[in-house]
Amino acid sequence: MRAMERLLAETRRHFGAGWSLPEYRQVELYTKRKKLEFGEDPAPGDGAEAYLGVHLAVQLLESHLLGAHEELMEGLSSWERYLALPRRNGVDKLVAEVYRILRIFRVASLHRDGHMECHEGLIRISCTFRRCALSLNITPAGLSLLESFVYTYLGSSAKPYGEAYVERLLLQYFIDIVAEIGKFADEDRILYQFRNPGFFNRHFRFDCDNPRLESSEGHYCFDIGATYADPVRYPIDFFFGVADQLHIVPVEALKNGRLAESELSRWLAREPYQTHLPAAFRQRFGREVMVVGLPMT
Repeated sequence: MRAMERLLAETRRHFGAGWSLPEYRQVELYTKRKKLEFGEDPAPGDGAEAYLGVHLAVQLLESHLLGAHEELMEGLSSWERYLALPRRNGVDKLVAEVYRILRIFRVASLHRDGHMECHEGLIRISCTFRRCALSLNITPAGLSLLESFVYTYLGSSAKPYGEAYVERLLLQYFIDIVAEIGKFADEDRILYQFRNPGFFNRHFRFDCDNPRLESSEGHYCFDIGATYADPVRYPIDFFFGVADQLHIVPVEALKNGRLAESELSRWLAREPYQTHLPAAFRQRFGREVMVVGLPMT
C-alpha cells in the first residue's frame, strides 16, 4: 500500500497538472473544537521536498518582476522591493501582496535563524530578520493556492483573457489564500484589503462560444435559460465578437443576465487575441459537425 501511495504521488507530480481533482479546504461553521482522532504521524523528516514548488514559485515571480521593472534591481532589500513594486491597477496590487506573503516564506525557510514546522494542520513559519519578527501560519492548502496564484498570473499573458477577467480570477485566489492564513506579521503587519465584488468560480469554468444576446436599452441581454442560471454551478465564460473584436465576459459580470454596453470594453480580449484565439484553444472549442439522418455510431 505504501508503495502504491508513493507511486501515485510521483505520477501526480509529473502528470497531474491537467487532472480535475477535488480540492479540500477546512471550513469552521462553529467555534466548538473538533473531536476527530488521527493516526500516528509518519517518521519526521525535514520536509524540504514538500516546499520545493513554493520556492520555485517565489523564484519565478521575483525573476518576472525584476525583468519587468529594472529599478527593482538596484540593491534593494526584499522589503524595499515590495514597497517599490508598481501598483498601477488591481492586478499589480494583488501581485504585490502575494509577493509579500511569499517573502516571509522564503526568508524564514532560508535564513539561519528561520523556523518552520507543521503542527495541528498549520505550517508555522517564523524568523527574526533585520530586527523584525516575521511570522506566517498557513495551511498546506494555502501554500498550494500561493503557487497556483503565481502560475496563473505568470501564464495570463499567453492567454486571451483581458485584464478585468484576470483581476477577478486572481482576487478570488487571494481571498481564498487569506482565509488559509492563521497568523501574519512583517514590517507593516497588515495585509492590504481588497473590495470583494462577489464570488468568482476559480475551480472550473464553462466555455460558451455561441451565446444568444441582443442589445436593448443600453444593455447586452444574454439568453442563458433556467437550466444554467446559477452562476455558482455554471460559471460560464461567454466568447463573442462585437465590431470584429473578441470579448470574453464571465457570467459573474452580468446582473440578471444583462451587461451595460459601457462595460463591454472592460472584457475585450488581450492583444494579440482580439481577432483570434490561440491555437491551443482549438481543443476546447472543436466540435464535430453532425449530419442529420446518420447514426451516431
